[in-house]
Amino acid sequence: MSVNVQRQGELCRVAILGKLGAAEDRAALLELLRGAPEDMLELSFYDADLLAAELMVAFAARLDAGGRLKIIAYHALLAHSLMRLGLPVSQVSSQPPASEERPPLRALALAGSALSLERILSIVEHLPLSDAVVFVAQHVQENQINLLDQLLKTRTEYSVLMPQHMEPVRPGTLYVAPPGHHMRVAHGFVYLTRDRQIQFARPSIDALFESLAGEYGDGVLAVLLCGYGHDGVDGCAALRAAGSCVIVEDGDECAPARVMPDAARNASHYDFIMKLPAIASAVVATMAGDEARPEGKLLELFLQALVSHYGYDFRHYQRESLQRRILNLMTQFNLRNFAEFQRAVLSDAALFERLCAELPVGVTSFFRHPAQLRQLREEVLPYLASFPMIKLWSAGCSTGEEAYSLAIILDELGLLDRSHLFATDLNPYLLELGSSGLFPSGPLAVNREHYLASGGPRLFDAYLSGNGRFLAIDDRLRQRILFHRHSLTDEGIFNEFQLILCRNVLIYFDAELQRQVLRRFARSLHAEGFLALGPQDGLHRLALDEGFEPCRSGSYIYRVSRSAAA
Repeated sequence: MSVNVQRQGELCRVAILGKLGAAEDRAALLELLRGAPEDMLELSFYDADLLAAELMVAFAARLDAGGRLKIIAYHALLAHSLMRLGLPVSQVSSQPPASEERPPLRALALAGSALSLERILSIVEHLPLSDAVVFVAQHVQENQINLLDQLLKTRTEYSVLMPQHMEPVRPGTLYVAPPGHHMRVAHGFVYLTRDRQIQFARPSIDALFESLAGEYGDGVLAVLLCGYGHDGVDGCAALRAAGSCVIVEDGDECAPARVMPDAARNASHYDFIMKLPAIASAVVATMAGDEARPEGKLLELFLQALVSHYGYDFRHYQRESLQRRILNLMTQFNLRNFAEFQRAVLSDAALFERLCAELPVGVTSFFRHPAQLRQLREEVLPYLASFPMIKLWSAGCSTGEEAYSLAIILDELGLLDRSHLFATDLNPYLLELGSSGLFPSGPLAVNREHYLASGGPRLFDAYLSGNGRFLAIDDRLRQRILFHRHSLTDEGIFNEFQLILCRNVLIYFDAELQRQVLRRFARSLHAEGFLALGPQDGLHRLALDEGFEPCRSGSYIYRVSRSAAA
């Protein structure tokens, strides 16, 4: 059971574990909320990131009845959703306090066996020049010529050496372990030996990693890539014991050569498990130092890492907007540099969810741009009334206010019952907020004004019920909207629509992605359909270039031109 109750006199403490998905658990919690108002009901949500609308309403009902209620949220998104609705909540941060400041990176070690060559090359080619020393060890046959040093010289500005015995270690230099020799580092020198194989390998990753742990202590960043065997596992253990950071490649992308990274993972001798794009991004950011900002190559690598690690593609968002939001989150979570931020996001799904909630700009309101909605009400939708079924798409819907505004207009025109209204967004958290039909009461006065300016014939409040804390949209409207996740950046068309609204979304995309999305909209529109863009999006010229023509000058409502359709 996920709802555990402890009573101490008038204090009733309730620990809610899991996502509260079972109906019986929600029923048990609702029963507690309807209990004696003089009891102090303390609810601690340890895992839930969102709660059903019926629970939110029950919280407000208890408070309105004079009941005592304390809510503790361990998930940042849950705390945000409660605060958004004016409900009392205390957030327990899941983020650990910032660790003590680490010393500057002194050495980077890259090591692997089978299938690791291209991975080593792809990481090295992105490395910024620094005073750190780079060591590379790859298992190769002793009787084969190893050209790794020659290959690396074409990929990096580092000085690349396949060292001699007792070679001095110099900053800004990359050392490649020669075939048939163990490479160790001690007292500022590289030592090469031909003693016995370690874990059937020479050069041995264990030998290199263990020596680096002794030489540099906590100043090492080590990466263990694909390969067979168990070489490197003991070395990872030695590095972690010395306080160094160890990244192990995700074995799922190493198959069939996943034995080595899986062995380190099974032994728990690692700090992070990452796919190659995430490894490259984290390594490069660390090498760039504490002053590096989320821009240029560092930002591009990070966005590629998010695609591979989480499947979210922000690579076509405007860079200035991305940078501002990343820096804001770094400040919120007391993460001192971009490398630390990357490691946190790529290892903590909850922090990644916060990043997703920050990146898309979720600024929206009911009946936003009322003059445009008036034109939809008076000209476009009456024209579409001749269709037996009207399909509408609110693209990039955020928390759903635009979709509900459309539903209200359709209802007032008598078209709601024969309309299919789709509301999509990249962010599942925002979609859940929208589908709940609950909204903050603060903007109510502005929403009333916008509704009347859009041609609303009655009171906006007729579609809402309130409790002094938040507003609930009429269930009849809520049930007519289908909310689902869809990415404008990399997903195709999914229906044919008579009306598409995409306002205040494309402004945050780069020009090429804007062009791609407009083409996708053109393919998604019925021949007699309409596209409404945001008056402030600045896309009029691009829309014309992509074959759209305005319905009326200055309206930002378009149709696909006959010539383009042909």
